[in-house]
Amino acid sequence: MLPSIGFLTSMLTGIMAKAGIAQLTKHGYMPQATYIKAALKALKEDDLDQALHSYQLAVKRWRPSQRSEVAAEIIASAISVRIGKLQSRLEELDAVLNPPWFSRQFWRNRFGKNREMLEELRKEREGCQEAIEVLRGLLDQLKEKG
Repeated sequence: MLPSIGFLTSMLTGIMAKAGIAQLTKHGYMPQATYIKAALKALKEDDLDQALHSYQLAVKRWRPSQRSEVAAEIIASAISVRIGKLQSRLEELDAVLNPPWFSRQFWRNRFGKNREMLEELRKEREGCQEAIEVLRGLLDQLKEKG
């Protein structure tokens, strides 16, 4: 048994409306509150890229409101917290990789047993530095739009 023409028409209309709303949302034509809500939801899910993208859509067509400014501050503080955590990890790694010459760790680093561990720590240190640079770039993007 085939579905009725009315049912097919209503289904097609619903699909077209959903696709149209998706395109409007994608290009920034929805109300600002929609994007702010999406930015805070993405931040709650720990997705900084999506949060920043949603915030940029929120201020793309409208001037920033109080809600969007608060959202920008929340996103900026989340980025700053991550930068702070990475910087504290860098300090820990530097203490192990570059200890004072009169410490025991300095002399342990000179012998062959710890070479592999030191190499892994150097790679982790480079990764932390790259992550900090990326996060600072995100923070700069956020500030230039705000």
